[in-house]
Amino acid sequence: MNDWLAWLIIAGFYAPLHFLMPALVLFITGSEPEDVRRRLMRRALIDSLLSMLLAFLVVLVMAKAGLIFPAMVILFLAMLYPFLGIWRHRRDITLPDASIGRNQR
Repeated sequence: MNDWLAWLIIAGFYAPLHFLMPALVLFITGSEPEDVRRRLMRRALIDSLLSMLLAFLVVLVMAKAGLIFPAMVILFLAMLYPFLGIWRHRRDITLPDASIGRNQR
């Protein structure tokens, strides 16, 4: 089988996990207003796209070098990046702006 066909099949199975898991987490755990939820969803999908593209570039290079197991570990770890973005953006939404208190003194 052609290498590119194998990578397309891998991407076909990897992409739904990579994109749908963060969206599902936002959908289930979200208590934010609708506009904030849309913004978080858009940001999570952008983070998913960028991390997936970067991970596949790194994995293709590693696979050419014969490092298949570390390459698959990188694919798995790349799925965690959108969740870090969700956590970071939700934390920014819930934390009060510290600069407001300093300006009122």
